Amino acid sequence: MDVACGTGTLALMMARRHWEVIGVDVSGGMIAQASEKLARSPLAVTFLRQDMRELSLPRPVHLATSFFDSLNHLLTEADLGRAFRRIRGSVLEGGWFIFDTSNERCFTSLWTKSETFHERDFTLVLDNSYDRAARSAQCNVTLNVNRDGGVVRLNETVRERFFSAEEVSGLLAAAAFAVRECADFNFTSNPAVGKLKTWWVAEAV
Repeated sequence: MDVACGTGTLALMMARRHWEVIGVDVSGGMIAQASEKLARSPLAVTFLRQDMRELSLPRPVHLATSFFDSLNHLLTEADLGRAFRRIRGSVLEGGWFIFDTSNERCFTSLWTKSETFHERDFTLVLDNSYDRAARSAQCNVTLNVNRDGGVVRLNETVRERFFSAEEVSGLLAAAAFAVRECADFNFTSNPAVGKLKTWWVAEAV
């Protein structure tokens, strides 16, 4: 099971390795795009629109994954704990939950400045801010798309929350997961940016 599967890229990759896969995402748009990808392939993947805090699968699984700092989009410890409990309820005893989170270095390095990206067909503006006391990050996204001789502007606000390793470990334990590995890593090709993410491997006990 891939939690917060987005457009299904990882779920389809796992299916190509002959795994039986369920992809779950709260966004109807993401699930629609994942389903379109699936329709163009011979693979068998079940895509479900569900909130990870209300997760309910048709059958238990041996492995749950959640990548690309998806869990940081939960904005309270209560929500993160609830998601962990629902995921644990979907994973067989002895199964695994593997995921990543953005650590505080990521938020203080990447979420404290504005960036503009100019491409031939669009301009993307990211206006970032991070409140260290509240451990709350916000990105105001503006996308200007060149279309039919004019410009279409799209706006969205993305919010994330930093959770300490101690908080994540405690919430995993409360959900009956045992942490087997926790390590910071660099997810970019630039070693100078440092280790901005934390890798987690937890066993269902």
